[in-house]
Amino acid sequence: MFRQIFQKHVKFSEIPQKEDSEALLPSPSDSTYAGRKNPRGPTLTALLSCVLCSVGTLGIVLWLGLRLQDGHLVFDADKFCIHHISRYCKNHLSPLVKEVEPNWHTVLFNGSFLKENIYRQSAGPEVDAAWSALGVDYRSIIVPANEGDRTGLRKDQVQVSDYYGGGYPANVEGLHHLHCLNLLRKSLYWNYEYYRDQKKGAFVNEDYVVQYHVTHCLDILRQQLMCVVDVGVLGQVWYQVEGEDHPTPFTDFNTKHKCRDYEAVQKWAEEHQLPPESEVDMSKFYKMPKLGDWINPEVP
Repeated sequence: MFRQIFQKHVKFSEIPQKEDSEALLPSPSDSTYAGRKNPRGPTLTALLSCVLCSVGTLGIVLWLGLRLQDGHLVFDADKFCIHHISRYCKNHLSPLVKEVEPNWHTVLFNGSFLKENIYRQSAGPEVDAAWSALGVDYRSIIVPANEGDRTGLRKDQVQVSDYYGGGYPANVEGLHHLHCLNLLRKSLYWNYEYYRDQKKGAFVNEDYVVQYHVTHCLDILRQQLMCVVDVGVLGQVWYQVEGEDHPTPFTDFNTKHKCRDYEAVQKWAEEHQLPPESEVDMSKFYKMPKLGDWINPEVP
């Protein structure tokens, strides 16, 4: 196509002259220009070919680069997505990205305003059991020492002693978010007295410490929700209570979402928990900081 454009033959026709007419230049008898080629054609074609090849090569390199994760090409859209959004400062990755499949799937949220499920009910043993089954009370996990740098953990952060296998104690952030939500539930004014009297978990502390804990959780959830702000929209539906003359609009909170496999994350966290404190000698459990390691002067 481009060769035809830039190498098109330009034909000229001889203009006949009368013998008695004046000519500025003599007209040679063999002055036929038919078949003369544009000398710039090959140059332009070569230049255009180089540009197209360069752009194509660059596109392939970028495409491969974007899909190169941990030394392997990732062609699965779900895996590529989770690798991309899970990376943070200095390209660090959670071990769950490598070990737990995201298994994205569509979930219809239960947005009922009046129909309460077990998670919304007032304080009681059954409600506590339902929340506990979500993994909100799991112990810390252990990140192997050789995975610390890749995961974004610093050498001067808390480590387990070699006697107990080494590594870094850590928490899965998503489970911490649910822990915080559960604490906010317990701190609701109609639940607070029930848990304060039990003096378990966060409520073994004085009220002012509980307040710090609750407001910490509140602000963690604020930041998380703002970080992953949902840009979906909530439509409205009509409802009409028996006896009313006309229907009334109400927000429809029952919306569909693309969700990661929470059960798979929970299972991984459960299997990688640290042993209970009752099963270890806590005086030997941690590797003490070395000279020069950063130690905070107060509770961070």
